[in-house]
Amino acid sequence: MAAHERNTLPQDFVAHSTAMVDVLRGVDRYARARTPLVLVGASGTGKTTLAELIHAMSGRSGAFSAHTAREFDRELERSQIFGHERGAFTGAADRHVGVLEEAAEGTLLLDDVHHLRRSTQTLFLRALDRWVFRRLGGSRDLPVRCRVIVGFTEGLDTLVKRKGLLAELRFRLGYSLIRVPPLAERREDIPGLADHFLRGCPATTDATGPTRLALGVVSVLQAADWPGNVRQLAMVIREAYLRAQGSPVLRVDHLADLVAWPVQFARRGGARMNRQAIELALDATRGNADAAATLLHTTRSTVYRYRPAVRARSVVPPVSDSPARTRESDTRARAAGFDAGLELPAALISQAVTSPAVPRGSLSDSPPQDGESDATAAAQA
Repeated sequence: MAAHERNTLPQDFVAHSTAMVDVLRGVDRYARARTPLVLVGASGTGKTTLAELIHAMSGRSGAFSAHTAREFDRELERSQIFGHERGAFTGAADRHVGVLEEAAEGTLLLDDVHHLRRSTQTLFLRALDRWVFRRLGGSRDLPVRCRVIVGFTEGLDTLVKRKGLLAELRFRLGYSLIRVPPLAERREDIPGLADHFLRGCPATTDATGPTRLALGVVSVLQAADWPGNVRQLAMVIREAYLRAQGSPVLRVDHLADLVAWPVQFARRGGARMNRQAIELALDATRGNADAAATLLHTTRSTVYRYRPAVRARSVVPPVSDSPARTRESDTRARAAGFDAGLELPAALISQAVTSPAVPRGSLSDSPPQDGESDATAAAQA
């Protein structure tokens, strides 16, 4: 039976979009291999979460550990990765075990390897080539027992051209590779991700807040820009949760000023751009003029001037967008076409929330003509 039918993905891993189905196929291909694996994705896309999933599906007996080259002291990075013997250098009073040895039979995720000194990269290349390494000051080789996953925020060829990554290391690493897409390429996953982050808020904030997302919230989140990717979405949900304490439902007004709107409204901007901004905001908020005005940092009356027809729709109270309930079919949903063929413990179950269709309301009244500014429109109103 296929993995998407068994619900074998962990709770914190949401993958329903086409882009993430491709990622899961890569996970299926590489999870049980011992060879090094490269994850390429912008900051905040979830490389660490994906590496944890790969470790969970690998069957390895050891633990998962994650480090970034940026955290190492540049003068001590070789010791921090490979370890050192007592007396290896001034101040080395005791033997030290590096992260490569510490990972033992588990999985080591090492991010941003291109920030290491080139001499350290050379030693790292030797470890991956020969599966052995030496502690600084040591006289014998020690085996590399862990699975190594390396993360980058940019393509390997780009890093080589910038003289950050050794070409030899690029060719050693660059073929077993999974690209982790930005959130903009997996908007279908936003409802499930938002629901997951909301359910985690009580534990991460130690506060009591809403337990459900309003339908308008799901639409707004899917329409917004996410330069910080999944990490940014998690922080927006957390802040909105804190603002919504006392309410059973997280509404648009709780996060309107937290999201980056793709089309900006400017009081002295062109009519066409402002019309697009208001239309997008009205669509995302299901015709709620108050919520649209909050999203665009403008007034309700300005929304009316551009879209007078919204008056008829705005008689519905601002919180009229009903809470998004998780349907049984949503809980069982899994992207078609992915067959992992690998089983995880039964406790690891995926849940998701499916975003409802957002109808585009009737926008029949004429807006200001192209080229006419908001100020001109106000004078004529």
